Amino acid sequence: DMGKYVAESVVKNIIKADIPVRNAKVAILGFTFKENCPDTRNTKIVDIYKELGEYGITPVVVDTTADAEEAEKLYGITFGTLEDIKNMDAVIIAVAHDEFLKFSKEEICRFFNPDNKVKVLADIKGLLDRKEYDVEGISYWRL
Repeated sequence: DMGKYVAESVVKNIIKADIPVRNAKVAILGFTFKENCPDTRNTKIVDIYKELGEYGITPVVVDTTADAEEAEKLYGITFGTLEDIKNMDAVIIAVAHDEFLKFSKEEICRFFNPDNKVKVLADIKGLLDRKEYDVEGISYWRL
């Protein structure tokens, strides 16, 4: 049950960062079954979304590659835009889309709430350089 494991790990890191869990702002970048493909059928990202909901979190899901109509029809999830990803308490990079590979550290850090002492970043696909992100002020977690 990987979705549950990922969501619990993110919640634990939110707690360690001394951020209230209920109503925490969490972004999920990517929703498709695999990278650079619009297909959302059989995606496991929905499990992360639902599990975070068990903690009182409604994540903002962003995936410009995915078939947004299919995601809404199959899962009842409406996607946000990259412009919606601001003042986040946690960010989950869930799918290895090319567009996410292009983000610089500065761009990723702008997604977070500047008032939080620690930025909670979950890199499910291991896209980012651990040495660059596993630093003070960032709670970096990856599978």
